[in-house]
Amino acid sequence: MEAQGHLSKQQIARVYRKEASHSYQQEGYKSALFVSNAFLLERIFAFAFDTCIMFLPILLWELCMLLIFLGLFPIGFLEPLQIVTFIMIVISMFTFNALLSVKSGGQTLGKYFYDLKVVNKRRKEAAVIKLMAREVIGFSLPAFVLMLFFNMMGVVLYWAANFVFMLIHPRHILFIDLLLGTRIVVLREPAAQKNEEIVRQSQPIQPSAFVPKTTIDLHLHSNFSDDGQYNVEELFQLAAGNGLRMISICDHNSVKANLIAQRMAELYHVTYIAGAEFDCRYRHMHLRILGYFIDSANDIFAHLENESLKRERNASLRRAEAFREHTGIAVDVAALLEKNRYQNISGAMIAKQVLENPALSDEVLLRPYRIQPTQKAAIHALVQDYFRKGAPCYVEVHHPKVEDILDIIHLSGGVAVLSCAKSIWEEGTSFFEEVIGLGIEGIEVFTPRYDAQDMAILLKAAKEHQLFVTCGSDFHGPNKSEIRIGETNCPKEAEKIISEFMREFIHNQE
Repeated sequence: MEAQGHLSKQQIARVYRKEASHSYQQEGYKSALFVSNAFLLERIFAFAFDTCIMFLPILLWELCMLLIFLGLFPIGFLEPLQIVTFIMIVISMFTFNALLSVKSGGQTLGKYFYDLKVVNKRRKEAAVIKLMAREVIGFSLPAFVLMLFFNMMGVVLYWAANFVFMLIHPRHILFIDLLLGTRIVVLREPAAQKNEEIVRQSQPIQPSAFVPKTTIDLHLHSNFSDDGQYNVEELFQLAAGNGLRMISICDHNSVKANLIAQRMAELYHVTYIAGAEFDCRYRHMHLRILGYFIDSANDIFAHLENESLKRERNASLRRAEAFREHTGIAVDVAALLEKNRYQNISGAMIAKQVLENPALSDEVLLRPYRIQPTQKAAIHALVQDYFRKGAPCYVEVHHPKVEDILDIIHLSGGVAVLSCAKSIWEEGTSFFEEVIGLGIEGIEVFTPRYDAQDMAILLKAAKEHQLFVTCGSDFHGPNKSEIRIGETNCPKEAEKIISEFMREFIHNQE
């Protein structure tokens, strides 16, 4: 008699796939690496393998033709062979790789053998519709159409163009990846990694095992930031519940959270570092400086916050007026400012209001946005068209000079750490060194915003300039659900160094 609850092979396979997907979504994405030059051979072989799989029926056709020419098959076998081969090609091209990718969460046979996986830009699981579209629209459909009209030469030219693009692109993606926003990651370290200096530098932050959550998170935001959603105590509850031993709340241009956090630290047995994140400018660049160990009781920080609120309110009013002048659509400023604690009207808030206004349901200008698949997509598209830098309704906010912010941090006994350091590095080595030379003492190296190669570069720069490193998730709450508290991509080795430095500084202050 068959035991109750017996699982079939199909059920076991389904459970395994779900478990593997859940494992990757929870932890695996942190150790996955975007394809770089170190993984180029694996990428090429996987690409070639999947292409061969797609056109396997053609190889069978060639074999049968050879057998016919050798007289082993009768000539009358040619016509039915053509029909069978055509059907097999259609099935192979439109089903095999596509279904396999969907069922495995982004792995075809070629990617499976070389430990590659299709993901989104954040290295998280790609949507099923994108996995299907990638195989059908990016591979099957063009190949099928080109083969019908131009024979195999058209297909070869299409694959050659894709191949050249893959070699040139820094992430080694294809045309369809550019369209869908998908990327290829490597789930293991290649042997060639030992021969590349930049990858060798990044080895501490890309272990073969899953990276556990760190116990230090020095970049959190409370609701004293205009885009933070949790109050200070809720952040401590989350921190304690996630096993964090040390945290810092770095609200935008505000130190108010620190006064409450110092009391909460003892209650929740979490070491607390006073902090804040200050907007500032240097030449053409908008910078963000993290100030740690600052004296939050200093009146200068209240003045900085008040000036920041004034700047944001003025920019908000100018933003709404610019939108009215450019589109003829009036924004209800009073409604947006009502119960608006920070008096800040963002482009997204304006977009949301006009798209939800029933009086504007027939507005011709808004029609292209109403056909977007989701409200979020519609708001994003409108913001990109009107409010991003360079768009007609973009309003620049004139932040304080970085030199002034650094002086304030240092005079209050604090340490200045460069946030968003990647954007500064991308401006060039000389500009980066120029900014560091202004009085920067550390770099936020470990953060989920950067991939392993970015962190390796910044870690190397920190060593060369004798700067200390910090880690932070930039956690805001559910409005940025892709960022979770405690997930900083900081390895255990670096965490020990950060922890020792922080504790030593606390001891020196005492």
